[in-house]
Amino acid sequence: MLKRIAPLLTVLLSVLLDTAVIPVFYCGRFALPLSLIVVILIGVQLGRTYGLLYGTIAGLLLDVTAGTLGMKLFPYIAIGFLIGFLLDQQPEIDRSMDRIERLNILAIRMIWIAVLVAVYEVVMLLLQYFSTAVFTWVYVGNLAIRVALITVLTQLLHPVFHRLYAGKASRGGGGRSTREVKHF
Repeated sequence: MLKRIAPLLTVLLSVLLDTAVIPVFYCGRFALPLSLIVVILIGVQLGRTYGLLYGTIAGLLLDVTAGTLGMKLFPYIAIGFLIGFLLDQQPEIDRSMDRIERLNILAIRMIWIAVLVAVYEVVMLLLQYFSTAVFTWVYVGNLAIRVALITVLTQLLHPVFHRLYAGKASRGGGGRSTREVKHF
């Protein structure tokens, strides 16, 4: 039961932290959107449909609380769907793989996350420029730092969210049933 509602609870908790808790303690230029990280992790773990659904929920809740409909909704939908779509056929990292395979999977995942977050940050930078008509190169440096932090934080939280969404790993022997089937 927890496996079914865990994505919704994490999205609601991340939106609550993004809108009510974190701005009280820190409102600087390196404030990371936790809801974006959660949407990325849902897209990676559960696929493009769930990424799209929970990206819609997170983006809509953020836009309703901020009063700007569409500013976060469409990028969160696109990121949730695209990360699930791009990493759809990628296997999960386990101990049976050799080191090169694990690093290859991790590198591909990190590259796609960094690319999608960088596109999101550039779009937000352009929206900021068109609303304020102010641009300095410090914004680009901050953008690069936020992209790196979000990518690293996503990879650090990946095992925790995998355990939360996938549940406990089974220790059974191959998944064979021990029941006998009798034919009459």
